[in-house]
Amino acid sequence: MRLHFFVHLSHEQRHNIITWAEEKGHSTAFTHFLKGDELPALDDFDFLIVMGGFQSAWEEETYPWLIEEKKLIATALEQDKIVLGICFGAQVLAEVLGGKAFPNKNQEIGWHEVSLNPEGKESFLFRNVPEKFLTFHWHGDHFSLPPDCSTLAFSEASSNQAFVSHRYQAVGLQFHPEMTLDSVRQAAEKFGDKWGEGPYVKGNEMVLNQTNQIAETHWLMTALLDNMEAQFSGRIRREAES
Repeated sequence: MRLHFFVHLSHEQRHNIITWAEEKGHSTAFTHFLKGDELPALDDFDFLIVMGGFQSAWEEETYPWLIEEKKLIATALEQDKIVLGICFGAQVLAEVLGGKAFPNKNQEIGWHEVSLNPEGKESFLFRNVPEKFLTFHWHGDHFSLPPDCSTLAFSEASSNQAFVSHRYQAVGLQFHPEMTLDSVRQAAEKFGDKWGEGPYVKGNEMVLNQTNQIAETHWLMTALLDNMEAQFSGRIRREAES
């Protein structure tokens, strides 16, 4: 399977999706919007991953490339590509599907628990995942649930931590299962003093202490990607064979 990443930061650290792709033998390619990269051709990928970023999903005047990015995501969905949006990427995906991104009531930064709702407990996406799990968060915006989608999980700060589309091969995750322990440590050390304060904002010292008590984060990203691959990749194989 051919994975393509939409990257919205000036640099992208190694993360759990890359490790998963290498273990599976999948190819990877990247579009770095802040470097002015051209968009890929739709025939160049099977699985599109829309990564996080510091931008807001509605800032099209500030970041004009968002307009073309959203158009390509919409076309990819119509052509039955698999699309995964993470954090900012989930907010962009939600807008493409007819939802609305907006500033969240509270920032949610640090290690916080996510709980599955009844739909999440029955969903293919969370097979082999506990009903409650700890994962990293780093966002100040959120989104409304798009039409023809189901919300699967929530946290105290954010009502839509995960959603799936019933029309397209699309999944949105507000949390960050792709982040490794090393990338969390680096984020806390570099940006922790800029995170501000709030009921769901943990300072860099608390984040670093919690991170040192966690075994690894790869298990969660692996489970979610394995579940998506099992659910969706049959269509890709059929198309390749036709």
